[in-house]
Amino acid sequence: MPSPRTVLLSLVCFLTVGCGSSRQISLDIQPDQAEYYARGNHIVGSMKDNSVIAMYSFSERVWINSTARFNILLKNIGEEPTVFSIDNITAEVLNDAGEEPLHVRIYSYDELVKKAERSAAIGAVFAGLEYWGNITQASKAGYSHTEGSFSGPEGYGTYTQTTYDPAAEQAARAAADDELKSDLAEIEHDKQERISSLSSILRKSTVFPGMILSGEIRVAKPEKVGESASLIFLIDAAGDTHMVVFLLDEVAGR
Repeated sequence: MPSPRTVLLSLVCFLTVGCGSSRQISLDIQPDQAEYYARGNHIVGSMKDNSVIAMYSFSERVWINSTARFNILLKNIGEEPTVFSIDNITAEVLNDAGEEPLHVRIYSYDELVKKAERSAAIGAVFAGLEYWGNITQASKAGYSHTEGSFSGPEGYGTYTQTTYDPAAEQAARAAADDELKSDLAEIEHDKQERISSLSSILRKSTVFPGMILSGEIRVAKPEKVGESASLIFLIDAAGDTHMVVFLLDEVAGR
């Protein structure tokens, strides 16, 4: 039987990370695009008049958690500076050729920071609930009960004796305090680690001619993903429009 601590951590994970089936992802290279590999990553390259875009998925399965991770690179080959951010990228899922595509959210850096902070806040609430339970138990730790029976000339019977040991209660309270401090420190450390990991997230930048900008984007899980669907990115860069298509298939054996 799982411990209350394990159950609470699972609830935190469910509320802050999410659940749902993952999808196998692969590139659908278009006729005017190039493909290549680097460090095991399958990369698509798209070249237009003023810009070159390269993009790949960080993994072969996406939405194992609540987001899918992609890396995107822009090279400005035009003659003018261009500003580039997630505002220049639109993501859609196409489940069937006859259906309207579904818009898919791309998280900004600020939104991801808020998610990390919200996760930590929820974790602290659960840690406080667990602490309250431990303190309740600690208040009872100093008491012990003894039951017995007696017999004599006057007859026989049973008795119950209660004794109180303040040191035992104090020790239980101290243990609960230490566990709460440890839990809160772990939650804070996890939050800082998550925020630090966002340093590679794509943020608004000016890309001058000849310069390259690279960054990570994180895409939310769509409301609906069919058995076989496409994830389409429309990327506006330096006056050009690039389209990158990924195929989404159910994971074999599911």
